[in-house]
Amino acid sequence: MSQTVVPAPVFVRSGPEAAPPPNRIQAAGQALRASFAGSPGRLRLIALGAVLSVVISALLGGWALQMRSSALSRADASSEHLLLLQNVQTKLVEADAAATNSFLGDGLEPQDQRLAYIRALKEASRDLALASRHSEADARSLGQANALLTRYAGYISSARANNRQGDAVGASYLQSASALLRGETRGDEEIKGIDTLLNERAVASVTARDDAFSQSENARWLLLLAGVIGVGGLVYAQLLITRHSHRYVNIPAAASTIGLAAVLVGATVVMSSAQSEASDVRFGPLERAIELSNSRVAAFDAKAQESLTLIDRGSASPSDEVWNNSYTDAVGSLDGLDYPDAKASLEQYGEAHKKVNELDLGGQWDTAVDQAISSGDGSGNAFFDRYDDQTRADLEQQKEVALDRLGTANDPLLPVALLLLVVGALCAAGAWWGVSLRLDEYR
Repeated sequence: MSQTVVPAPVFVRSGPEAAPPPNRIQAAGQALRASFAGSPGRLRLIALGAVLSVVISALLGGWALQMRSSALSRADASSEHLLLLQNVQTKLVEADAAATNSFLGDGLEPQDQRLAYIRALKEASRDLALASRHSEADARSLGQANALLTRYAGYISSARANNRQGDAVGASYLQSASALLRGETRGDEEIKGIDTLLNERAVASVTARDDAFSQSENARWLLLLAGVIGVGGLVYAQLLITRHSHRYVNIPAAASTIGLAAVLVGATVVMSSAQSEASDVRFGPLERAIELSNSRVAAFDAKAQESLTLIDRGSASPSDEVWNNSYTDAVGSLDGLDYPDAKASLEQYGEAHKKVNELDLGGQWDTAVDQAISSGDGSGNAFFDRYDDQTRADLEQQKEVALDRLGTANDPLLPVALLLLVVGALCAAGAWWGVSLRLDEYR
């Protein structure tokens, strides 16, 4: 008996074509959504938020410390540049005062004045070259000032040579040198002198210094924001954990909060200490050094103006305006400083000068010159030399103290910034670990 094999029926699926299996991106998205679903998912979100807040806090705190360190470094550099420029100004007027006073005597000038002129001019040229390296703007302006200084020295040499021979043309060379130093007006045009160029760069340095101090002070707000984000984020995360797990203390998260808060408090103390030190220097030895420099520049300028007036016979006036302006500035710069002896010496020189001016106005020019170049006890030069000695040493001391303290004020800032980053990483790990302990309860 034969058997017929009937093939299995073939069923054809009707309707839309079957969808392909999900790709990897879709699978990953589904897995991600599943990982953040339910209470375990919310705990994972809390963990991510806590870690993110700690990382942001550590980065902001490190940035704040670095900002203050960088700002204080710029303030130090600008202050050093300012003092260097003021030293150039002082040395130039010292040289000019020595040259003009020695010119009043016929023939060979006193050896000590000649040496003082050479020494001051050499130091001014050296510091001018150093100051020109500070920036491109300084290189341009101070390069021009250096060229004028070379011409100034040439005019002084010509004036000296003619004076030794008794030629009156020497006075013209001396006036030309003074014009190069102080500037002059030709018609409606104002020709810049060395002093004007130095003042422009000094003003720029003061602006840069003040901007740096201002930015240094603003860094505290960045650190405050870091504390709010970091500590606040961790505290909020623990409150959320408590709501989900009904456990009031999460030891790893609490330890992370305490650790981060402690290092942020330490960073605040270090930043405040650095800023306080910088402020003390700014309004202490730095301000004293600047005011002493201002006084010396104005005083030596007054001394040179005294000689220039006598050289230009018949130019004396009862108001003595040019000399008075410089002398008043010199005395005024000492008013806020505790230098009674230096101020007394300068005022005694001022009284001696008034007698010289009165003699000149009274037609006793030769006697006025004798008193102006005299260096004996009770003379104007003796009083001025005493003022010079009383302010010179303290100026150097104040400059050294100011620059040394400004340079070291920010030393601990960058190490603390690095410590904050390391502690921040540890606290972030601790926060994640703390949430992980609660997640284990769901497994």
